[in-house]
Amino acid sequence: MDRRKLFAVGGISTFIVLLLAVGWFLGLFSSDPEEASVDASLDALAQDEAEGQEEDSEDSEGETITDLTGTWVVEPGEATFVGYRVEEVLSGVDFTAVGRTPTVSGTLVADGSTITSVEILADLRDLMSDNGARDAQMKVQALESDTFPDGIFTLTAPIELPSIPPPGQTIMATATGDLTIHGVTRTVDIELEGAAQGSQLVVVGSLGVLLSDYDIDTPQAPIVASVEDAAVVEFSLVLSR
Repeated sequence: MDRRKLFAVGGISTFIVLLLAVGWFLGLFSSDPEEASVDASLDALAQDEAEGQEEDSEDSEGETITDLTGTWVVEPGEATFVGYRVEEVLSGVDFTAVGRTPTVSGTLVADGSTITSVEILADLRDLMSDNGARDAQMKVQALESDTFPDGIFTLTAPIELPSIPPPGQTIMATATGDLTIHGVTRTVDIELEGAAQGSQLVVVGSLGVLLSDYDIDTPQAPIVASVEDAAVVEFSLVLSR
């Protein structure tokens, strides 16, 4: 093949790669959610109430939680999700992929200011990012959520809270428990931040994990050069007694 034909073939190949990159960019350059935070979740919860999605929101506005005793149940809404953050490398450029599932259920049981039990279940088949191709691949590779649909956290040691924070203030705590992803269970310590709003609790946390610790192979795509082994599991939970 002469040089002109070689350059032409190379140019066509480069153009195809660029087209693939643009297609992937259309997802990656859309608005990604910010990192999970109590402030963001409280704002989302307030928005839910403003839109009438939370029953008895008007009656709960003036309520102050002084005792956690009882069973608290995860409530659906904009402020409830479990998700991931992972770094992708595309043509030498780093991007943060973010996926979240709103399909979360579970309970928190407390006695006074001591949390004695937590069971959280997330359906990983419903993880959604800004890229449908990525979401589809997560079901058959990487997380293989079609085969391992459940992400589970179970508290294994009580959480002793020093006090119940007044409305508008947050409190920090550490939850020790078993985290199950991809059918593999590991003991983890998760740093939590919590706040009360009306009659509800908002609990937010994140945890750095290695995909290899959960037997997860990094996902593959034609345009993606690499995906980091390290990822962040993040969550926001709204609970009602």
